[in-house]
Amino acid sequence: MQDVAIIGGGLVGLCAALVLQHPQRRVAIIEATEPGQPQQQGLNARSLALSASSVQIFRALGIWPQIEASAAPIRHIHVSSRGRWGVTRLEAADYDLDALGYVIENGALSRCLRQAVEACDNINVEDGAEFESIAQDETVTVEYRQHQREHRLEARLALIADGASSRAREALGVGHQCVDYGQSVVICNADFSAPKIDTAYERFTPQGPLAMLPLGGKRYACVWTLDPQQAAQVMTLADPEFGARLQDCFGFRLGLLERIGARFSAPIVRTSAERLQQGRCLLVGNAANALHPVAGQSFNLSLRDIACLYELLIDQNLASLDGDHIASIAGEYESLRAREQRQVIRYGDGLVMLFSNELPLFDHVRAAALGMLDLLPALKTQAAFAGMGLTFGGNRLLRGHL
Repeated sequence: MQDVAIIGGGLVGLCAALVLQHPQRRVAIIEATEPGQPQQQGLNARSLALSASSVQIFRALGIWPQIEASAAPIRHIHVSSRGRWGVTRLEAADYDLDALGYVIENGALSRCLRQAVEACDNINVEDGAEFESIAQDETVTVEYRQHQREHRLEARLALIADGASSRAREALGVGHQCVDYGQSVVICNADFSAPKIDTAYERFTPQGPLAMLPLGGKRYACVWTLDPQQAAQVMTLADPEFGARLQDCFGFRLGLLERIGARFSAPIVRTSAERLQQGRCLLVGNAANALHPVAGQSFNLSLRDIACLYELLIDQNLASLDGDHIASIAGEYESLRAREQRQVIRYGDGLVMLFSNELPLFDHVRAAALGMLDLLPALKTQAAFAGMGLTFGGNRLLRGHL
Protein backbone atom coordinates (compact mmCIF):
# COMPACT_ATOMS: atom_id res chain seq x y z
CA MET A 1 0.00 0.00 0.00
CA GLN A 2 1.33 3.41 -1.04
CA ASP A 3 0.37 6.63 0.69
CA VAL A 4 0.43 8.72 -2.52
CA ALA A 5 0.26 7.53 -6.12
CA ILE A 6 1.23 10.05 -8.80
CA ILE A 7 0.02 9.29 -12.32
CA GLY A 8 2.50 11.00 -14.62
CA GLY A 9 6.22 11.29 -14.00
CA GLY A 10 7.02 14.38 -16.04
CA LEU A 11 8.34 17.58 -14.49
CA VAL A 12 5.19 18.19 -12.45
CA GLY A 13 4.92 14.59 -11.24
CA LEU A 14 8.57 14.53 -10.15
CA CYS A 15 8.15 17.83 -8.29
CA ALA A 16 5.00 16.56 -6.59
CA ALA A 17 6.81 13.45 -5.37
CA LEU A 18 9.67 15.52 -3.92
CA VAL A 19 7.28 17.91 -2.17
CA LEU A 20 4.91 15.28 -0.74
CA GLN A 21 7.41 12.60 0.27
CA HIS A 22 7.94 12.23 3.98
CA PRO A 23 9.95 9.79 6.13
CA GLN A 24 6.67 8.09 7.14
CA ARG A 25 5.03 8.41 3.73
CA ARG A 26 5.53 6.21 0.68
CA VAL A 27 5.09 7.73 -2.78
CA ALA A 28 4.83 5.92 -6.12
CA ILE A 29 5.13 7.50 -9.58
CA ILE A 30 3.53 5.81 -12.58
CA GLU A 31 5.26 7.08 -15.74
CA ALA A 32 4.57 5.90 -19.28
CA THR A 33 7.99 6.62 -20.80
CA GLU A 34 11.12 4.58 -20.27
CA PRO A 35 14.08 6.18 -18.43
CA GLY A 36 17.11 7.46 -20.28
CA GLN A 37 15.31 8.55 -23.44
CA PRO A 38 17.49 11.09 -25.30
CA GLN A 39 16.69 14.77 -24.74
CA GLN A 40 17.19 17.49 -27.32
CA GLN A 41 20.18 19.66 -26.46
CA GLY A 42 21.86 22.90 -27.53
CA LEU A 43 20.06 24.81 -30.25
CA ASN A 44 17.41 22.07 -30.46
CA ALA A 45 16.54 21.96 -26.75
CA ARG A 46 13.11 22.87 -25.39
CA SER A 47 13.08 25.11 -22.33
CA LEU A 48 10.80 26.77 -19.80
CA ALA A 49 10.82 29.83 -17.56
CA LEU A 50 10.90 29.44 -13.78
CA SER A 51 9.21 32.21 -11.82
CA ALA A 52 10.58 33.54 -8.54
CA SER A 53 7.93 31.53 -6.65
CA SER A 54 9.16 28.31 -8.29
CA VAL A 55 12.74 29.15 -7.33
CA GLN A 56 11.60 29.51 -3.72
CA ILE A 57 10.00 26.05 -3.83
CA PHE A 58 13.18 24.49 -5.20
CA ARG A 59 15.17 26.29 -2.50
CA ALA A 60 12.88 24.77 0.13
CA LEU A 61 13.50 21.32 -1.34
CA GLY A 62 17.25 21.89 -1.16
CA ILE A 63 17.83 21.30 -4.88
CA TRP A 64 18.05 24.86 -6.17
CA PRO A 65 21.89 24.90 -6.35
CA GLN A 66 21.84 21.95 -8.76
CA ILE A 67 19.09 23.55 -10.87
CA GLU A 68 20.66 27.02 -10.82
CA ALA A 69 23.89 25.59 -12.27
CA SER A 70 21.99 24.83 -15.51
CA ALA A 71 19.71 27.88 -15.55
CA ALA A 72 20.07 31.38 -17.02
CA PRO A 73 18.82 34.30 -14.88
CA ILE A 74 16.38 36.95 -16.06
CA ARG A 75 17.29 40.22 -14.36
CA HIS A 76 15.79 42.59 -16.92
CA ILE A 77 12.54 42.31 -18.91
CA HIS A 78 11.83 44.57 -21.89
CA VAL A 79 8.20 44.68 -23.02
CA SER A 80 7.23 46.47 -26.24
CA SER A 81 4.55 46.64 -28.93
CA ARG A 82 5.72 46.31 -32.52
CA GLY A 83 5.59 49.63 -34.39
CA ARG A 84 4.36 51.61 -31.35
CA TRP A 85 5.97 53.86 -28.76
CA GLY A 86 4.88 52.14 -25.54
CA VAL A 87 7.64 50.29 -23.64
CA THR A 88 7.81 48.79 -20.15
CA ARG A 89 10.99 47.68 -18.38
CA LEU A 90 11.14 45.46 -15.31
CA GLU A 91 14.32 45.25 -13.23
CA ALA A 92 15.09 42.65 -10.56
CA ALA A 93 17.11 45.23 -8.61
CA ASP A 94 13.97 47.36 -8.15
CA TYR A 95 12.53 44.59 -5.95
CA ASP A 96 15.78 43.64 -4.18
CA LEU A 97 15.86 40.36 -6.07
CA ASP A 98 18.80 38.67 -7.73
CA ALA A 99 16.55 37.66 -10.63
CA LEU A 100 12.93 37.97 -11.72
CA GLY A 101 13.08 34.37 -12.95
CA TYR A 102 15.27 31.83 -14.71
CA VAL A 103 15.22 29.90 -17.98
CA ILE A 104 16.28 26.26 -18.10
CA GLU A 105 16.22 23.48 -20.66
CA ASN A 106 13.53 20.89 -19.96
CA GLY A 107 16.09 18.09 -20.11
CA ALA A 108 18.40 19.75 -17.57
CA LEU A 109 15.55 20.33 -15.11
CA SER A 110 14.27 16.79 -15.61
CA ARG A 111 17.72 15.35 -14.83
CA CYS A 112 18.01 17.38 -11.62
CA LEU A 113 14.56 16.33 -10.45
CA ARG A 114 15.09 12.70 -11.37
CA GLN A 115 18.38 12.56 -9.48
CA ALA A 116 16.69 14.03 -6.41
CA VAL A 117 13.83 11.53 -6.67
CA GLU A 118 16.21 8.58 -7.01
CA ALA A 119 18.03 9.72 -3.87
CA CYS A 120 14.80 9.34 -1.84
CA ASP A 121 14.29 5.86 -0.43
CA ASN A 122 10.55 6.36 0.02
CA ILE A 123 9.81 7.31 -3.63
CA ASN A 124 9.34 4.46 -6.10
CA VAL A 125 9.22 5.18 -9.85
CA GLU A 126 7.46 2.73 -12.16
CA ASP A 127 8.87 3.60 -15.59
CA GLY A 128 7.38 2.31 -18.85
CA ALA A 129 4.05 1.97 -17.01
CA GLU A 130 1.07 2.77 -19.22
CA PHE A 131 -2.01 3.86 -17.28
CA GLU A 132 -5.13 1.77 -17.89
CA SER A 133 -7.74 2.42 -15.20
CA ILE A 134 -8.45 3.97 -11.83
CA ALA A 135 -11.06 3.19 -9.21
CA GLN A 136 -11.60 4.30 -5.64
CA ASP A 137 -13.44 3.30 -2.52
CA GLU A 138 -11.61 3.12 0.80
CA THR A 139 -8.41 3.44 -1.25
CA VAL A 140 -7.44 4.33 -4.82
CA THR A 141 -6.64 1.43 -7.15
CA VAL A 142 -4.58 2.18 -10.25
CA GLU A 143 -4.10 -0.44 -12.95
CA TYR A 144 -1.30 -0.12 -15.49
CA ARG A 145 0.57 -2.19 -18.06
CA GLN A 146 4.33 -2.49 -17.73
CA HIS A 147 6.55 -4.68 -19.92
CA GLN A 148 3.49 -6.49 -21.32
CA ARG A 149 2.23 -7.38 -17.85
CA GLU A 150 -0.77 -6.07 -15.92
CA HIS A 151 -0.05 -4.42 -12.56
CA ARG A 152 -2.19 -2.98 -9.79
CA LEU A 153 -1.23 -0.37 -7.23
CA GLU A 154 -3.21 0.79 -4.20
CA ALA A 155 -2.81 4.15 -2.54
CA ARG A 156 -4.56 6.32 0.01
CA LEU A 157 -4.37 9.41 -2.20
CA ALA A 158 -3.73 9.90 -5.93
CA LEU A 159 -2.43 12.89 -7.88
CA ILE A 160 -3.38 13.14 -11.54
CA ALA A 161 -0.41 14.71 -13.37
CA ASP A 162 -0.51 13.11 -16.83
CA GLY A 163 -0.96 16.24 -18.93
CA ALA A 164 -3.59 18.25 -20.76
CA SER A 165 -4.99 15.17 -22.53
CA SER A 166 -5.13 13.27 -19.26
CA ARG A 167 -6.41 9.71 -19.55
CA ALA A 168 -6.68 9.43 -15.78
CA ARG A 169 -8.86 12.57 -15.60
CA GLU A 170 -11.13 11.08 -18.24
CA ALA A 171 -11.27 7.75 -16.39
CA LEU A 172 -12.41 9.61 -13.25
CA GLY A 173 -15.25 11.23 -15.22
CA VAL A 174 -13.94 14.75 -14.62
CA GLY A 175 -14.83 16.92 -17.60
CA HIS A 176 -12.78 19.77 -18.96
CA GLN A 177 -13.29 22.90 -21.01
CA CYS A 178 -11.22 23.83 -24.05
CA VAL A 179 -10.64 27.34 -25.38
CA ASP A 180 -9.14 27.48 -28.87
CA TYR A 181 -7.39 30.84 -29.27
CA GLY A 182 -7.17 30.51 -33.05
CA GLN A 183 -3.39 30.78 -32.70
CA SER A 184 -0.38 28.51 -33.02
CA VAL A 185 2.99 28.75 -31.32
CA VAL A 186 6.33 28.34 -33.10
CA ILE A 187 9.20 27.47 -30.77
CA CYS A 188 12.91 27.41 -31.55
CA ASN A 189 16.30 28.47 -30.19
CA ALA A 190 18.46 31.04 -31.92
CA ASP A 191 21.95 32.51 -31.63
CA PHE A 192 22.25 36.32 -31.84
CA SER A 193 25.34 38.40 -32.55
CA ALA A 194 24.83 40.94 -29.72
CA PRO A 195 23.04 39.22 -26.81
CA LYS A 196 22.03 41.33 -23.81
CA ILE A 197 23.11 39.71 -20.57
CA ASP A 198 20.25 38.41 -18.40
CA THR A 199 17.61 40.22 -20.48
CA ALA A 200 14.29 38.78 -21.69
CA TYR A 201 12.05 40.37 -24.29
CA GLU A 202 8.29 40.25 -24.76
CA ARG A 203 7.24 41.88 -28.03
CA PHE A 204 3.56 42.15 -28.84
CA THR A 205 2.46 42.05 -32.46
CA PRO A 206 -1.03 42.09 -34.01
CA GLN A 207 -0.74 38.32 -34.59
CA GLY A 208 0.35 37.55 -31.04
CA PRO A 209 3.27 37.86 -28.61
CA LEU A 210 6.89 37.04 -29.42
CA ALA A 211 9.11 36.18 -26.45
CA MET A 212 12.90 35.92 -26.45
CA LEU A 213 14.25 34.26 -23.31
CA PRO A 214 17.99 34.12 -22.49
CA LEU A 215 19.57 30.67 -22.30
CA GLY A 216 23.12 31.88 -21.69
CA GLY A 217 25.80 33.05 -24.10
CA LYS A 218 24.40 33.91 -27.51
CA ARG A 219 21.44 31.55 -27.25
CA TYR A 220 17.84 32.64 -26.80
CA ALA A 221 14.63 30.62 -26.64
CA CYS A 222 12.04 32.01 -29.06
CA VAL A 223 8.30 31.56 -28.42
CA TRP A 224 6.45 33.08 -31.37
CA THR A 225 2.64 33.23 -31.50
CA LEU A 226 1.04 33.47 -34.94
CA ASP A 227 -2.26 32.68 -36.55
CA PRO A 228 -2.36 29.04 -37.71
CA GLN A 229 -1.91 29.83 -41.40
CA GLN A 230 1.16 31.98 -40.75
CA ALA A 231 2.62 29.40 -38.39
CA ALA A 232 2.19 26.64 -40.94
CA GLN A 233 3.77 28.82 -43.61
CA VAL A 234 6.86 29.85 -41.61
CA MET A 235 7.42 26.24 -40.56
CA THR A 236 7.94 25.35 -44.24
CA LEU A 237 10.59 28.04 -44.81
CA ALA A 238 14.28 27.26 -45.05
CA ASP A 239 16.36 28.59 -42.15
CA PRO A 240 17.54 31.78 -43.93
CA GLU A 241 14.00 32.78 -44.91
CA PHE A 242 12.61 31.86 -41.50
CA GLY A 243 15.38 33.85 -39.82
CA ALA A 244 14.62 36.88 -41.96
CA ARG A 245 10.93 36.74 -40.98
CA LEU A 246 11.78 36.37 -37.31
CA GLN A 247 14.33 39.21 -37.45
CA ASP A 248 11.80 41.48 -39.15
CA CYS A 249 9.23 40.78 -36.43
CA PHE A 250 11.58 41.08 -33.46
CA GLY A 251 13.98 43.76 -34.66
CA PHE A 252 17.70 44.16 -33.94
CA ARG A 253 17.85 44.61 -30.15
CA LEU A 254 19.98 41.45 -29.97
CA GLY A 255 21.91 42.15 -33.14
CA LEU A 256 21.79 39.80 -36.10
CA LEU A 257 20.24 36.36 -35.91
CA GLU A 258 23.10 33.98 -36.67
CA ARG A 259 21.81 30.43 -36.23
CA ILE A 260 18.47 28.70 -35.71
CA GLY A 261 17.77 25.34 -34.09
CA ALA A 262 15.00 22.85 -34.77
CA ARG A 263 11.51 24.34 -34.92
CA PHE A 264 8.38 23.03 -33.20
CA SER A 265 4.81 24.19 -33.69
CA ALA A 266 1.46 23.41 -32.05
CA PRO A 267 -2.01 24.97 -31.85
CA ILE A 268 -2.67 26.97 -28.69
CA VAL A 269 -5.58 25.58 -26.70
CA ARG A 270 -6.31 26.29 -23.06
CA THR A 271 -7.81 23.39 -21.10
CA SER A 272 -9.33 23.69 -17.64
CA ALA A 273 -10.70 20.80 -15.61
CA GLU A 274 -14.24 21.30 -14.33
CA ARG A 275 -13.04 20.36 -10.87
CA LEU A 276 -9.72 19.73 -9.15
CA GLN A 277 -10.74 16.75 -7.04
CA GLN A 278 -12.78 13.59 -7.26
CA GLY A 279 -12.87 11.63 -4.03
CA ARG A 280 -9.30 10.71 -3.12
CA CYS A 281 -7.91 11.95 -6.47
CA LEU A 282 -6.52 15.46 -6.98
CA LEU A 283 -5.61 17.12 -10.30
CA VAL A 284 -2.34 19.03 -10.73
CA GLY A 285 -0.33 20.38 -13.65
CA ASN A 286 -1.74 20.51 -17.15
CA ALA A 287 -4.33 17.90 -16.19
CA ALA A 288 -5.88 20.71 -14.14
CA ASN A 289 -4.98 23.76 -16.26
CA ALA A 290 -3.00 24.09 -19.49
CA LEU A 291 -2.58 27.80 -20.21
CA HIS A 292 -1.71 30.11 -23.09
CA PRO A 293 2.09 30.56 -23.18
CA VAL A 294 1.84 34.37 -23.20
CA ALA A 295 2.45 34.65 -19.44
CA GLY A 296 4.62 31.54 -19.05
CA GLN A 297 2.58 30.39 -16.05
CA SER A 298 1.50 26.75 -16.65
CA PHE A 299 4.42 25.00 -14.94
CA ASN A 300 4.82 27.69 -12.30
CA LEU A 301 1.11 27.55 -11.43
CA SER A 302 1.45 23.77 -11.12
CA LEU A 303 4.23 24.14 -8.55
CA ARG A 304 2.10 26.51 -6.50
CA ASP A 305 -0.70 23.91 -6.58
CA ILE A 306 1.75 21.35 -5.19
CA ALA A 307 2.96 23.82 -2.55
CA CYS A 308 -0.64 24.21 -1.42
CA LEU A 309 -0.96 20.42 -1.10
CA TYR A 310 2.21 20.33 0.97
CA GLU A 311 0.67 22.80 3.40
CA LEU A 312 -2.53 20.74 3.69
CA LEU A 313 -0.75 17.41 4.16
CA ILE A 314 2.23 18.47 6.26
CA ASP A 315 2.85 15.91 9.01
CA GLN A 316 -0.43 14.19 8.15
CA ASN A 317 -0.36 10.42 8.59
CA LEU A 318 -2.53 9.39 5.65
CA ALA A 319 -2.96 5.88 7.04
CA SER A 320 -4.84 7.33 10.01
CA LEU A 321 -7.25 9.48 7.96
CA ASP A 322 -10.70 8.17 7.11
CA GLY A 323 -12.55 8.92 3.89
CA ASP A 324 -14.33 11.96 5.30
CA HIS A 325 -11.05 13.54 6.38
CA ILE A 326 -9.48 12.88 2.98
CA ALA A 327 -12.54 14.39 1.29
CA SER A 328 -12.25 17.45 3.53
CA ILE A 329 -8.60 17.95 2.53
CA ALA A 330 -9.47 17.51 -1.16
CA GLY A 331 -12.28 20.05 -0.92
CA GLU A 332 -10.05 22.55 0.86
CA TYR A 333 -7.38 22.12 -1.83
CA GLU A 334 -9.90 22.96 -4.54
CA SER A 335 -11.23 25.93 -2.62
CA LEU A 336 -7.77 27.35 -1.90
CA ARG A 337 -6.50 27.00 -5.46
CA ALA A 338 -9.59 28.15 -7.36
CA ARG A 339 -9.06 31.88 -6.78
CA GLU A 340 -5.48 32.08 -8.03
CA GLN A 341 -6.16 29.76 -10.95
CA ARG A 342 -9.07 31.93 -12.09
CA GLN A 343 -6.93 35.06 -11.72
CA VAL A 344 -4.03 33.61 -13.73
CA ILE A 345 -6.42 32.47 -16.48
CA ARG A 346 -8.05 35.92 -16.63
CA TYR A 347 -4.65 37.59 -16.70
CA GLY A 348 -3.46 35.44 -19.63
CA ASP A 349 -6.70 35.81 -21.55
CA GLY A 350 -6.63 39.57 -21.03
CA LEU A 351 -3.13 39.79 -22.48
CA VAL A 352 -4.20 37.72 -25.47
CA MET A 353 -7.23 39.95 -26.11
CA LEU A 354 -5.30 43.20 -25.71
CA PHE A 355 -2.12 42.24 -27.53
CA SER A 356 -3.38 39.88 -30.24
CA ASN A 357 -5.90 42.15 -31.90
CA GLU A 358 -5.45 43.81 -35.29
CA LEU A 359 -8.13 46.50 -34.86
CA PRO A 360 -6.51 49.96 -35.26
CA LEU A 361 -7.93 51.20 -31.95
CA PHE A 362 -6.11 48.45 -30.08
CA ASP A 363 -2.74 49.69 -31.40
CA HIS A 364 -3.20 52.89 -29.42
CA VAL A 365 -4.61 51.08 -26.37
CA ARG A 366 -1.59 48.73 -26.34
CA ALA A 367 0.87 51.60 -26.57
CA ALA A 368 -0.89 53.56 -23.83
CA ALA A 369 -1.08 50.51 -21.55
CA LEU A 370 2.65 49.81 -21.81
CA GLY A 371 3.54 53.48 -21.41
CA MET A 372 1.35 53.89 -18.32
CA LEU A 373 2.69 50.67 -16.78
CA ASP A 374 6.24 51.99 -17.05
CA LEU A 375 5.28 55.32 -15.46
CA LEU A 376 3.23 53.97 -12.53
CA PRO A 377 5.52 52.15 -10.06
CA ALA A 378 2.68 50.65 -8.00
CA LEU A 379 0.99 49.17 -11.07
CA LYS A 380 4.29 47.90 -12.43
CA THR A 381 5.12 46.28 -9.10
CA GLN A 382 1.74 44.53 -9.10
CA ALA A 383 2.36 43.23 -12.62
CA ALA A 384 5.87 42.08 -11.72
CA PHE A 385 4.75 40.22 -8.61
CA ALA A 386 1.91 38.57 -10.52
CA GLY A 387 4.40 37.32 -13.11
CA MET A 388 6.69 36.03 -10.35
CA GLY A 389 3.81 34.18 -8.69
CA LEU A 390 4.21 36.11 -5.44
CA THR A 391 0.76 37.68 -5.15
CA PHE A 392 -0.66 34.79 -3.09
CA GLY A 393 1.62 34.51 -0.07
CA GLY A 394 1.27 32.67 3.21
CA ASN A 395 2.72 29.33 2.09
CA ARG A 396 5.92 28.18 3.76
CA LEU A 397 7.35 26.67 0.55
CA LEU A 398 6.98 30.04 -1.16
CA ARG A 399 9.04 31.46 1.68
CA GLY A 400 11.83 29.07 0.70
CA HIS A 401 11.75 26.55 3.55
CA LEU A 402 9.91 23.38 4.58
